[in-house]
Amino acid sequence: MSRTTQVMAFVAALAVMPALAAAQGSGQRGRAYQEHDGATKTTFTATTDAAGNAVLTLKGGDFVLEKVVAHTGDATLRLSQGKDVVTIALSQSGFQVVRGQKAVRVDPRSDNEDKIDEVRSVLLGSQAVRSFKRLVASLENRDEREEDGPLALSALVDGAIVQLLDGDEEAARRIAKRITRKQRAGLRAVKARRAPSTFVDCIGSYEFALMSAITQYETCYVDATGYYWWNRLLVYKLCEWEWAIRSQQYVWQFIGCFMFPW
Repeated sequence: MSRTTQVMAFVAALAVMPALAAAQGSGQRGRAYQEHDGATKTTFTATTDAAGNAVLTLKGGDFVLEKVVAHTGDATLRLSQGKDVVTIALSQSGFQVVRGQKAVRVDPRSDNEDKIDEVRSVLLGSQAVRSFKRLVASLENRDEREEDGPLALSALVDGAIVQLLDGDEEAARRIAKRITRKQRAGLRAVKARRAPSTFVDCIGSYEFALMSAITQYETCYVDATGYYWWNRLLVYKLCEWEWAIRSQQYVWQFIGCFMFPW
């Protein structure tokens, strides 16, 4: 089976996953999980809504990022700072970016670079986007000895998506590797042990899932180098798209994990 077929099969499979969210949806809003990052003076909060979606909020000064994630990995990001509001919707059919009266939809399976240029024109001059990129840069470049909370890792995934749409072609590979750097180092230190045996809680399982996502992404990217030039860039985009959706899905699973009342 070709890599393109595998990626497309993954996207199709997401659409028919068992709707665990429906079972959760009969309840009210769940408990809240919160992190505070002292270095960036940012507060991260996660909970669930009545429909079973994961709801994450990031607040730093007057900048706010609100994200809603479904069990399929479909996600909506709302970046706001004052009157400047940017909304990014990610789904199996692509991305949609809205700011004010401007809206652009991108399908990685078929759209060319002109569409990415249109997205960049929508994002151009957005104070909310600039603030979020500065925050992500601070998280991305922090010392390895500093701990990353689960929601900070989620913010890095969101940052990769925003930077990809803003024209940073290396964002997905660079940030994906950054997200898993401690887990990779830990696996090297205990290479005689099976990795899953070292992760037994919600956070550990979430970190291992993110590591699995980047491993699959790297495999996809390497495979894509063997394609003909005329479809290689398409497969690169599909690799990035698959990684983004997988990572968002794992965020949903993490939130659901600690929300269960056991």
